Formats: sequence, structure tokens, C-alpha cells
Amino acid sequence: MIEAHRLPEAREPLEQILTREPDNLEARLLLARVCNGTGRRDKGIEILEPAVAAHPDDARVLGLYGGQCLLRAGELGPGLRALRLARRGRDLLERAVVLAPSDISYREGLVDFYRQAPRVAGGSLEMARGHAEAITRLDPVRGGAWEAAILVQEKRFSEAMSACDRALAARPDDYAALFSLGRTVSECGLRLDDGERSLRRCLEKVPMPSEPSHAGVYYRLGLIAEWRQDTVAARRLYRSSLNLEPTFNRPAEALKRLDESG
Repeated sequence: MIEAHRLPEAREPLEQILTREPDNLEARLLLARVCNGTGRRDKGIEILEPAVAAHPDDARVLGLYGGQCLLRAGELGPGLRALRLARRGRDLLERAVVLAPSDISYREGLVDFYRQAPRVAGGSLEMARGHAEAITRLDPVRGGAWEAAILVQEKRFSEAMSACDRALAARPDDYAALFSLGRTVSECGLRLDDGERSLRRCLEKVPMPSEPSHAGVYYRLGLIAEWRQDTVAARRLYRSSLNLEPTFNRPAEALKRLDESG
């Protein structure tokens, strides 16, 4: 069911297994993934807490728990709980990297955190760049996609687009590379057609748990629509994002901004 993306259907049998076998780690990890994929991140965090205590050196547990803490912190926005979750998630993902240095998904979560978090929560482009470079050594395509995201933040848009092009040339159908181009376009406003085409291709594929969700894809499509000054399409796309992940605050903020601007 999970592989078929039928996440709500997978929840009940996993809950039944955990009721009978509370020490079943695989069921606990799967159920937490289901909660994450359906936007119930507080529940996913709650489910994983016993596993973190029981398996402090299991990179899978620390990586999944840390990643969900960071996602929830991003949803909450400014506040003490968000700050605590962000720092806890960062520390656990850093520990997961030490335990499993060849698993790039943990580093990807850290790149995303360090490049987006405010400095008070531990944000740092230098830290983001270090993990992106480590990913590039393991996988030049995925690392290149993250390096492009950092270049965008530094307003080095032409270099960012070139990095995306190299990633797609090496692996034309890679979800992360496609999303990277779409994300870059949505932030700099260059090559809008190419960006939209890449994001539409993402919607035809099922993302891995470590990859941006379809809600994120719709959000980026909404930004591209705004670059085209098509606010009707932008609103529709932001609502599509929220329909998939009601707790995703970025499309909600975008809709509020459009409403306030008339």
C-alpha cells in the first residue's frame, strides 16, 4: 500500500501490529512514514519517540525522527516549540550522518535545514554548503541540485541554472533533478517554461520519502504562475498544495499574501 501511495489505507494495519507488538521497530518506522506522508507529523514524532530512546544508535530511527522534527518546525513558524524541534531535528540528523555517512538522505535534510533556518535556530549557508559538497562526492546529480539551491540564495542565478542543467543532463528523469530546476526557476523567474515542464514531470512520478512531496511541487508551480502574473492559476495551485498537505504553511502564506494584495 505504501509503495502504491495508498497511505491512509496502510495506517490501520500498522496500528494493529503495534498494538500487538509495541517493540516491532519496522512497523513503527512505517507508521511514522505514513503519518509524515499524510501531514500528521506531530503523531509521527510521538510514534517515533520510544524508538529513539530504545535505539539511540540506529541511523534510520534518528534520521526519520530528526527529519520529521525539522518539517514540523517549518510548519509551525516562529516560536519556542519550533525552535526546540528544529534544534533537536538538526542534532539527530547530524548524528545519523555520523552513523551512516553514505546515506545522502540525512545530509539532504540538513542542507535544506541549514539553508532555510534563521540563524537563531542554527541556519548557516556554510554548513549547508559543506553537506551539499559531501552529497556531490557521493552522488554528483543530487549534490548538484542542492548546490543550485544554495547558489539561488546567494543570488547567483545563472550559476544555479547551469548546475540544474548539468544534473538533468546526467540524469534526465531524476525526480530531485527535475524538482531542483523547477525550484530554481520559481525563485529567480528565469526560463519559466522549462521550470513548469520539469515540475509537471515530477507530478507524474512518486517521490521518495526524502524527496519534496507533490504538495511542494504544486507550491512551486504556484510561484511560477505568479511570475507570469496569473494569480488565478497561482491560487488554484496553492490550494492544490494545501489539499495534499493542510499543514504546509508556505502555500497558506502565499494565498494570504495574494488576498491582501487584491
